[in-house]
Amino acid sequence: MKKRLVEELDSFKGIWNGGYYEGDPLKPMSKSTYGQLGFISVLHATYLQCIKPYVNKNTVSLEIGPGRGAWTKALLPSKQVYALDALPAEHNGFFEYLEHPENVKYFQVKDFMCEMLPDNYFDYMFSFGCLCHVSFEGISEYARNIYPKLKRNSNCFWMVADYDKYNDAYSKNLDALSMWKVVQPIGRRYVPFRWLFAYIMKREPVYYANPDENDDPRPGRWYNAGIKRTCSMLEDIGYQIVDPDVGTCLRDPIIHFVKP
Repeated sequence: MKKRLVEELDSFKGIWNGGYYEGDPLKPMSKSTYGQLGFISVLHATYLQCIKPYVNKNTVSLEIGPGRGAWTKALLPSKQVYALDALPAEHNGFFEYLEHPENVKYFQVKDFMCEMLPDNYFDYMFSFGCLCHVSFEGISEYARNIYPKLKRNSNCFWMVADYDKYNDAYSKNLDALSMWKVVQPIGRRYVPFRWLFAYIMKREPVYYANPDENDDPRPGRWYNAGIKRTCSMLEDIGYQIVDPDVGTCLRDPIIHFVKP
């Protein structure tokens, strides 16, 4: 056995001159030998980073803004899930989508008081694609009123809107982050295809957010909470910021914080 293991190590001599290089793990669109299997959805990356390590059969979870329930489905391994939404479950088709799980409770909110939630009850909280449509005042009220509902050391993940990160993603980084650019073929014989890919990239719509826009409410409004302002507000209430942006979403920040 020892001889075979020595021979195994010796078999590496002379290969991968300059060091084996798979790709740059610090670049979100780095090419690798995995090809098209080397990329995953922002949503799945967020699940792997923000939900999977924290949710299990002993977890009591709170979700803000479940909508139809796509993220709620990822929370179903929890012992119990409370979901708060501005719209009724029937409108969202919530329980039909989830096939009526017994461990989920749904509440249509009329304010930000969260009075239906038990005190010192939850050890995990998640929100994605919801608080970006809530004013900073509303987000602050949620944070303040949910604080006593959480147990100590509860892990919380909130996606909020940040116009600066959004605009930077489109104005400075879109070319580097474009899937079209990554998958376009190289070589002279593929020149017509490269022209096609370049055309598609130029045709892709880009929308910019105006940081000076007021906070007047309107249906589906996207509010500029901002990473720094939201983190400062959370700390003032008593939360501890673990990571101001976990980085799984290239356009929008996801804040990881805990109740110490």
